[in-house]
Amino acid sequence: MFDVSALGLTCSECGTAINELPFQPTKREDGTYGNLYCYDCNKKRMRDRGPRRDFGGGRGRY
Repeated sequence: MFDVSALGLTCSECGTAINELPFQPTKREDGTYGNLYCYDCNKKRMRDRGPRRDFGGGRGRY
């Protein structure tokens, strides 16, 4: 986990302060970090997205 507390990041969904991320955020060309979500909002977004689809990869067929 990366300590990002010094960057003053907040969740794009609920506004909660984000102190740790599982990756090092990088700035975009416009100087922002884009949309970042706290643990709870990210979990909700993944749940609401639905199940992952199987595209048939990895079954030995090419």
